[in-house]
Amino acid sequence: MTQEPKQNEILSLIDRAKSHDLGVEFLTNGALDAVAMTFGVHAFVVDAARDELARPSVTIEKQETLRV
Repeated sequence: MTQEPKQNEILSLIDRAKSHDLGVEFLTNGALDAVAMTFGVHAFVVDAARDELARPSVTIEKQETLRV
């Protein structure tokens, strides 16, 4: 029986990749087994992290207008 990776596992892997010498590029494009072994996680966590990084993100900025 396979468990889905937890969100904190996914985010932890992404954070670790950001500070790793091989970087996020390795996380997203490296061989699945090599990435999993390098970071000491299951391949399912690597897949979930790749999915998380591939999601579009929306940034909302608030602009204030001052009237004089």
